[in-house]
Amino acid sequence: MRSITIVAALVASILAFGSTGSRARGADSCGLPSTAPLWIDYGEANVKQDVRQVLARPGVIVASSGTVVPKYFRDHGAATVYFVLHFPTIVGEPGDPADPQSIEGAADKLYARAVESTACATPRIALNELFGPGLATPWSQTNATYRANVLAVMQRLRDRGARPELLLQGNPNTDGDAAEWWRQVAQTGDLVYESYYDAKRIIGLGTVIGTRRMRLGERSVVHQFEAIGITPDHLGIMLGFHSAQTPGIGGRQGLQPTQAWLRVVKWEATQAAQVAGDEKLGSVWSWGWGTFGPESVDPDKAAAACVYLWARDQSLCDGPAAAGTGFSASLAEGRILVPSGVSCTFAGGRVRTAAVAALSALTHSRRSALSAAFASVALRSAAPVRLADVLRVEQAAIDRVFHGSRRGYLEALTRSHATLGVARTLIRDELRRRAIAEMLSARGSSQSVLEWTADREARAVDSAICVNDELPGAGGFPQTNAREVGVVPLLARMPYLFGDRNPPATPAAPSITPGGVGTLVLTWPALADVDLAGYRVYRSTVSGGPYTAIGPFLDRPTLIDTKLPPGTTFYYVVRAVDTSGNTSEQSPELAATAPA
Repeated sequence: MRSITIVAALVASILAFGSTGSRARGADSCGLPSTAPLWIDYGEANVKQDVRQVLARPGVIVASSGTVVPKYFRDHGAATVYFVLHFPTIVGEPGDPADPQSIEGAADKLYARAVESTACATPRIALNELFGPGLATPWSQTNATYRANVLAVMQRLRDRGARPELLLQGNPNTDGDAAEWWRQVAQTGDLVYESYYDAKRIIGLGTVIGTRRMRLGERSVVHQFEAIGITPDHLGIMLGFHSAQTPGIGGRQGLQPTQAWLRVVKWEATQAAQVAGDEKLGSVWSWGWGTFGPESVDPDKAAAACVYLWARDQSLCDGPAAAGTGFSASLAEGRILVPSGVSCTFAGGRVRTAAVAALSALTHSRRSALSAAFASVALRSAAPVRLADVLRVEQAAIDRVFHGSRRGYLEALTRSHATLGVARTLIRDELRRRAIAEMLSARGSSQSVLEWTADREARAVDSAICVNDELPGAGGFPQTNAREVGVVPLLARMPYLFGDRNPPATPAAPSITPGGVGTLVLTWPALADVDLAGYRVYRSTVSGGPYTAIGPFLDRPTLIDTKLPPGTTFYYVVRAVDTSGNTSEQSPELAATAPA
């Protein structure tokens, strides 16, 4: 009881006179900025003095514990929050939870330590970390008790005036009953996801793909929690700058030379700033400045900390000077910097927002419209199409369908939610496909038009930078960074332009090979139709159907069917679709059993 009495007196003193240390303009009672996101950096006693000196300055928030180290940071102008390195000592683990009767008292003691450490009555408290975030429901009795303990600690801390921040990693399960637990947690404090990336892998992917992968990973978790009703101001991300080379944990992973590592550090800061700004996140945290043993000793930690501070705010540290000769000091690298009125830029051109909006009226889908607009620009230089040829097709449609009435044609465009410009773009794109076919034939190429355009579009999207990372096409992130733009069969919505009612050729039966537990890989020969838009695969558990469409609309003749019940037999057929929306007959059926 004596410790609680002492803390009560300290709290009263803080409330009366304000906490010790400097207070930033526009800051709360703990000296934390009132604007989001908060940038919070790990700085406990295991952080060596050279790194402490980098972090100990106005404008920095340090997550620490104890009293001596936090006071050092505050004395040098930094603000502090409290960090609980070993949260399981309070709540237990999923297989061995703490006694629920102990939670309130443990939370009160934690609050007291946090108040004393931060010299603030309303501290932020980082809880490291939630175990088993991906466990499926229904939870075991022990895990249910453990989760209840975590929530109870957070609720008690909130009731005492603190703001708890729960750290988590891996693949959180937000389905079913788990969603309500996450929502309750977010009502008491914040969720901070540990976004740790392997620097060797990121630098190897290059500026565009490497930085995009980090952003997409961070956005995917944010969107996952937003989908269950958690607002982004209660979400944060934690970046990892640790140096241990344990496979799979991320961080430096032995990346050399130093300048390459510091370049990734810069990227992590600038991309986190991009995502936090776009998504309106509450906080961005850093981890890895401590030294926990021989494997995490790194003479470059101080330089990395300086570069990290500089990359997010150039007034905090001289990153280029700390990095030394050979460091790439551009802060524009990998950032989403596109001109006003542009949705995407790439090596071959720009996709204008107005073009996407015009196509969206036709497709009723921004994603489809973006893909179609991107493909149009990416293929624009592949083969020339004269305006006279476009107008000739237009006039033929007017004569054939509308009996020569231009007014009737324009009224049909209006009913289709298309402008004259959109119609002419569609005509031009279709004529370009025919020109590409002639070009490939002249070259003696065996590639089909669809294969050739798919390759060109895939290369283009690899260089694409799009607002909010809304990219054209589809991909298999995070398993792969590759994306396929494909063909959006827009002429199906305006069949009067070409009057094509001839279906494409029928695909051959797919060949099927096992691809691991519960996975089947389907392939079939590519078709050569000039106006081929792609393929759809259908699956049934009964021979002869009925079949259900699976997977995306494909521009390549292959599909990987995953998460199948092992030992179950499935029956597959394939259909081809052309740019006018005509669908082929189904391929011969092929059966396969999902491997165990």
